[in-house]
Amino acid sequence: MSNSVSVWLIIPQTNLHVGNESVGNFGVIDKAIQRDVMTGIPCINSSSLKGAIKEYLTNGPQKGKVNVQSLFGSVKGKEDTQKGSAVFFDANLLFIPEQCEGGKVYELAYCDKVIQAFVDKATALGANCSKESIKDNCKALKENCNVLKAESESVENFKELCSDDSLPIIARNCLEDGESVNLWYEQVLPSQSVLAAIIMTPNDGDLDILKDKIVQIGANATIGYGYCLFKKL
Repeated sequence: MSNSVSVWLIIPQTNLHVGNESVGNFGVIDKAIQRDVMTGIPCINSSSLKGAIKEYLTNGPQKGKVNVQSLFGSVKGKEDTQKGSAVFFDANLLFIPEQCEGGKVYELAYCDKVIQAFVDKATALGANCSKESIKDNCKALKENCNVLKAESESVENFKELCSDDSLPIIARNCLEDGESVNLWYEQVLPSQSVLAAIIMTPNDGDLDILKDKIVQIGANATIGYGYCLFKKL
């Protein structure tokens, strides 16, 4: 039984596209991002988060430094099946960058009620975190840029900031002999957004190797998408 609960901030350093393949979209957006089914706010589903971290620890620069099979389970199809001991929860969007004036590149917009809902979930699962600690950690991410907005947005305004009408949509194209053969439009979560995730492990520090590391999450790694900084609260 997992008995250590940690909270991680996940900060995309580049645009992030974790696709929602189960939802058909007949509008402008051909490839939409994952969203919380209850709130509609962008998220990273737990399976996508788990897969990205497993790939990083299996084939990335930290290869061999963690018992991947113990935490994530044995490889599918092998005879010595073993259930993973780590439990991953969805990463929820808590802060989104908003362009501003006055010398700053952007400010981080947030909603106190959205943050508190995450804190309530984390607390119920046994984590030690608060709305204030999450905000303080966000303020410390970058001295010049990552400045929180002076006031919390309403739930409605926050949802509007991360709605399909507000998030960036990037045109992608496939060329053959210089001619377009497949044009599509892909939605992204902008860099410097801040998500938070809860992870349960058997022991405190089992995944501390992720501290201050860059883990690639989602699609389009070869064109620089999804490189995310991990910060442990």
